[in-house]
Amino acid sequence: MTNTIIPSFRKSKRADRGKGAETATNKFLALWAGGHANRDFTRLIDTKAAGRIVKAAKADFEFFYFPTNSVYAFFGLLEVKETEHEYRLSRSKVSQMPSLIKRLKCGGTCHVLVHHSTLKRWRAVDVRWLRDNGDKGSWNLSTFPLFDTPGAALRAVNVLLWTL
Repeated sequence: MTNTIIPSFRKSKRADRGKGAETATNKFLALWAGGHANRDFTRLIDTKAAGRIVKAAKADFEFFYFPTNSVYAFFGLLEVKETEHEYRLSRSKVSQMPSLIKRLKCGGTCHVLVHHSTLKRWRAVDVRWLRDNGDKGSWNLSTFPLFDTPGAALRAVNVLLWTL
């Protein structure tokens, strides 16, 4: 029997960046799915918080919803980003775009939820818009309305899916 070295788990200095936004989103999703047999979500593993010893997740959250009396179900990914800029989101912050676009092509619904930390406000953007717009360095989100909560921002992008 050989002794194998298990890598130590050291938290990255950047692991806590955006955690407040993800926690607020997790609280909204728990409220959204709570008490409903036809709604579910999963918080996916954060590779930065895990010291990059696990494969990067496709997004921060995965969600599922089958509306009552409907023939169509919703499923998809939700990526949460925090930025200090008041209306721009850097493309480099959304490294998950290829995974989000692939999930779109599979029939999924994908959103990026942006928390502007200096404003303490939220915007939600459909990934299709991000795919089709923006310059090389960043996206100008000034045309998307600001909201006080993650739930309000998500309802603005898809009221049928995100209504409590």
